[in-house]
Amino acid sequence: MSKLVSGKTTLLSPMTPMVLLVRAAARLGRARPALGFIVNNGMMPPDSKVFRGYTPTQSDVFVTTFPKSGTNWGMQICQQIAHRGAAEFDHIHEVVCWPEAPMPEVVKFNDPGPASASPTGLRVIKTHLRAAIVPYAAEAKYFTIIRDPKEVVVSSYLFLLGLMGIQHRVTPSQWVDWWCDPSFLGGAWAEHTKGFWAMRDRPNVVVRSFNQVKADLGGTIDAVAELMGVELSASERAAVAERGSFAYMKQHESQFAPPPVPLAKPDQAPNMIRRGAAGGSDELIDAAQRARINAFSRARLREIGSDFPYDELFAAN
Repeated sequence: MSKLVSGKTTLLSPMTPMVLLVRAAARLGRARPALGFIVNNGMMPPDSKVFRGYTPTQSDVFVTTFPKSGTNWGMQICQQIAHRGAAEFDHIHEVVCWPEAPMPEVVKFNDPGPASASPTGLRVIKTHLRAAIVPYAAEAKYFTIIRDPKEVVVSSYLFLLGLMGIQHRVTPSQWVDWWCDPSFLGGAWAEHTKGFWAMRDRPNVVVRSFNQVKADLGGTIDAVAELMGVELSASERAAVAERGSFAYMKQHESQFAPPPVPLAKPDQAPNMIRRGAAGGSDELIDAAQRARINAFSRARLREIGSDFPYDELFAAN
């Protein structure tokens, strides 16, 4: 398997056409529709068929986060629990499959290797797809982290636009304008949140906000270990907590690096493990922009019939 190390790429990377399309569109002032096409057809297609015909099993642990909402954190917690705090890998996607991934290097969905190599027999599956598309079975396990959309706005601006090499062509103000559009990322965030929040009371589902995981990593590990049916010893739990910490993941950032950036120098790749902080969206967007995102998110959730407690969890940040 070729290594998923940021900066190591060729002109034949499968991401090259995507990146060239977005860069060309950005030069013509058409970055918004180009990115919308990528989001709706590559990142989170609303009619994805990657799970068609698949019935999840008791070995499957789904990490079902919206992009830039703690996905690597969720994968690391689950992977370490599955391996009792001793999971080793060069890159997380050599052991965690991502069925809708835009690059071929990710371990295949039908590869029996991850489950057979796991001492608990569990394998982790990452997906950004909304709940209506992710196959559900009572035997499988589902872990979702929901992040304040204001923080997702900041993180996605720095990551996605950096990955596409067009951050210099899009201002934070423009990005907020685009986000607050039901057909773009803000609308997708609300749909994703609605779907998995509605599953929160099922016995095989754990839903946490990013803030809750940050404030109580140990409690989250306990809840997810119980979800996965894994009884950890004190030393194993400590190992999971250590490897699931921001400090550890930042120190081992290459293991979670984004896909290689076509036609870019290694030092131009965006950071996957950047701050790991809850709050702090004011580093990029001002008070009026944060209030606008709050208003949009609150209204959109209400419009689509979600009872997600937005004000309780996110409005004050």
